[in-house]
Amino acid sequence: MDKAHLRREFLEKRLAISRSGYWTQMDKIMEQIALINWSNSPCTHIFLPIRKNNEIDTFSIINYLKLEQPQVKIVVPRTDFEKLSIDSILYNHEYTILGRNKYDIPEPIHGSKIPSEEIDIVFLPLIACDLKGNRVGYGKGFYDRFLKGCRADAKKIGLSFFDPIVEISDVNEFDIPLDICISPSKTWVFRE
Repeated sequence: MDKAHLRREFLEKRLAISRSGYWTQMDKIMEQIALINWSNSPCTHIFLPIRKNNEIDTFSIINYLKLEQPQVKIVVPRTDFEKLSIDSILYNHEYTILGRNKYDIPEPIHGSKIPSEEIDIVFLPLIACDLKGNRVGYGKGFYDRFLKGCRADAKKIGLSFFDPIVEISDVNEFDIPLDICISPSKTWVFRE
């Protein structure tokens, strides 16, 4: 299936998840998050969720890291829509003030910019992915451009309420695949 079809189908499926089903699935995802070896990941980039789109609640991951892995430096995205780019801004649970951009995505209003080369893990938003780690996002290419500035060994982890499909038919040379996708059923490893 092509990205446009998958985008429509999986957004619809995600929006159909009930509130109780959402939190049951989140509990299973958090069980997978707790299995990650955080000792080699001092800097982690985590997208912030668009709640109206029923995205994964990454604030749960941030809270987990704050309590269980306080050594991990958390950075969150701030988007520049004119340049179609993302900056990583240092996140402090107590001091970071979040606003909302024009797409209703929470973003830090102020904060220190962290170079992409310092990031060890990038948690990526996605709508669907396939068994090769190719992902379907919202179609603007923000994260593909962002990942080009990250180190080659930075782990690219997708978060999804759904298991991967067999294949995305219209992958192009600009698409950067995931290394891992975490779903409620398991952690899918595409490349080590």
